[in-house]
Amino acid sequence: MCEISLVMNFHAEGVLAQWSLWGFQRMRRYAAFRGLSVQLVAVLDRADLATRRIVSGHPSLEQADVVVEVSNADLGLSRNDGVAHARGDYLGFLDGDDYCSGNWLVEALEMARCCGDRVVVHPEYIVSHGAIRAVGCVADQLHGNYSAANCFKSHPWGSAVFARKSVFEEVPYQETRVRETGFGYEDWHWGLEIMASGRLHTVAPGTAFFYRRKQESMLIEMDACKAVVRPGRFFTDGMAGPTQR
Repeated sequence: MCEISLVMNFHAEGVLAQWSLWGFQRMRRYAAFRGLSVQLVAVLDRADLATRRIVSGHPSLEQADVVVEVSNADLGLSRNDGVAHARGDYLGFLDGDDYCSGNWLVEALEMARCCGDRVVVHPEYIVSHGAIRAVGCVADQLHGNYSAANCFKSHPWGSAVFARKSVFEEVPYQETRVRETGFGYEDWHWGLEIMASGRLHTVAPGTAFFYRRKQESMLIEMDACKAVVRPGRFFTDGMAGPTQR
């Protein structure tokens, strides 16, 4: 049994998948130096030929790693497939064209062990690059007075997240299919459901999430379709959940 599994979701990243997997390898080596084993779960959701070839044949793959092919055409459902194939007690998520600092998994594990199931852990900084360049600090609900009401307006945490595997099993991602349903922003919805479950969002100090911003992306498509967040417990049960755990 490994301590950590990292789920990476792929679709049509092409050569960008190559660099993101090398970024994963950097995190795995950093963890190995500290006596921790990390499993990669690569989920290919209707991946194009180039992406499938790059991921399946990447030199960073090890025997315990898993490459899963699915046909969900939905990122939330594909994240759940990754959870089902993960062997680690703790689990992180990273999209197939993004990076995190080499220390993220180790520092996130330390924070998760310290706080238990009452938190999910994000990198401390989001560094946007590509079509948009920006640096920002991630809201930490364990420190400071970040208002849950702000979550009605935006999603402050990003897609890179880490927690005990059982948290993702208890609070799974929901499908969106924005053109069919009008619902979008699966990570935003999941973050709200985490709060409604009585948990808090916190950060691993000294870590960073390098978020690739594109001219065309799922996020841009959702904005263009004027998507809304799917209804959930955050709206029906009120916002008091995180203070009650």
